[in-house]
Amino acid sequence: MLIKDWMTKDVITIDSKDTMLDALHIMKEHKIRRLPVVHKGKLLGIVTEKDIKTYSPSKASTLDIYEMHNVLAETNVEDVMTKNVITVSPDDPIEKAALILRDKRIGGLPVVDANKNLLGLITAIDVFDLFVEAMGMRIPGARISIVLDDRPGAIAEMARIIKNQNLNIVSLATFFMKDQAKRDVVIRVSGEVEAIEKALDELKNANFNIGNFTYMSGKTGE
Repeated sequence: MLIKDWMTKDVITIDSKDTMLDALHIMKEHKIRRLPVVHKGKLLGIVTEKDIKTYSPSKASTLDIYEMHNVLAETNVEDVMTKNVITVSPDDPIEKAALILRDKRIGGLPVVDANKNLLGLITAIDVFDLFVEAMGMRIPGARISIVLDDRPGAIAEMARIIKNQNLNIVSLATFFMKDQAKRDVVIRVSGEVEAIEKALDELKNANFNIGNFTYMSGKTGE
């Protein structure tokens, strides 16, 4: 999956010549925390809610609220914005965005083409949405967690047992455990309850270590 398939394309932006007060009003109106700064479609920087808060106190010590309002109204976004912005390409894999967001501890990444034209924005929420869809969390069924040795053919054997009961594998994900010698395999299946229980029994009889088993409705909070 690529970033272009999950990014927000209709991005709210601000021009570099607009004021900090403009930026503050846009953020409040749209309930957002970051604004890509553009000029004629090209990304020049980014201004965040934190930038405004950091900038304001430095001026506020000797100014009243009215004067502070004037300062923000007279200060251009380009004078406060972060210029060296971390960006991604629309054709980058979504995993790259997730890694940058996590390691840099930021909430969003502008998506640009080779000429720095702003194409979209990929956020942590977009990555969460992908995770929810990839794991099939909105589809009713059963979640089976199996701890197994990292050996060839193990997952294929599990899939065969599930197929034998005419169950549909909604999603399958593997996670290395701390000792790196074992994997936690999480399978979500849909089908008749009786068939799911038979598959579970067969997995146990085949000496698969069932770590967790839960029926899930696919609804939030359940």
